[in-house]
Formats: sequence, structure tokens, C-alpha cells
Amino acid sequence: MLLKLIENLKIENTKVTVEYKEQNEQVNKIIYFLEHLEEMENSFTGSANGKIFNIGLDEIFYIESVDRKTFGYTAEEVYELDYKLYEIEERYHLMDYIRISKSCIINLKKVHSLKPDFGGKILATMENREKLYISRQYAPALKEKLGLGGKRR
Repeated sequence: MLLKLIENLKIENTKVTVEYKEQNEQVNKIIYFLEHLEEMENSFTGSANGKIFNIGLDEIFYIESVDRKTFGYTAEEVYELDYKLYEIEERYHLMDYIRISKSCIINLKKVHSLKPDFGGKILATMENREKLYISRQYAPALKEKLGLGGKRR
């Protein structure tokens, strides 16, 4: 892919043109990202200890739903988030967040290691040494996102 950036001080609004030979998955991701850029945020709003915080996307290790509440886990704190798990999954599916079970989404940038486990599960050890299981149902999507979907011979 060739990226060409041009600074033009004479124009009023930024213009983005995507030129492609064929509309494939990569092109579709670029189009989706550009169409939804304004609604994507770089942070979550969360609360802890009676205070409201702005938590950067890159600070969160994983997000979990417990008793109809959503919590974001960072290295230092656990925050209650204002989103439902499905909303986070929909909004950030093109980024480094991926669902690993019915109640959990992880930040792939915070994964230290992955290890196959019994019954088709995968054990994810996070950078903070927290261990999370990726259920058999969600393992194929994880492998695809990591580019591990090829067949072995």
C-alpha cells in the first residue's frame, strides 16, 4: 500500500481519497475506519472510588462484564465503564480489542503470551501476569486477527 500525504494550506476541509485496484478486506477496513473516525474515541470514561476518569485505550488490559456492569482493568486500577460489552466490541473491533468470551474483551497489545489449553481453549497471560481464558468459540476469531489462520502440513 502506498500512502501519500499532502499539506495544502489553501483548502478549508481535509479531503481523503482512497484509490484501489479492487475493494478487498483491507480497503473495507480503511473505509470503515474513515467513516467512523469522528465517533471513535481515544479513551473511555470510567469511575472508581467515587471519581470519574478518562482512561486511555492503551491503558486497559481487559474489559469484563460482571452482574450487568462493565469494568476496565488497568495496571493500577479497576474502573466501571459507561459502555456495555457489545458496544465496546462494535466500536473497537478494528482496533486491538477482541472478545474472548461472553463476558470479556482483551486488549491484544497487553497480551504477554498465548498458550493452547484443553478443549480448544487458549490461555492468555497478560503483561500484568493476569491469566484469562479465550473460549473455544472465540479462538478462531483471535487466530484470524493475529494472522494465524493458515493450515499446517
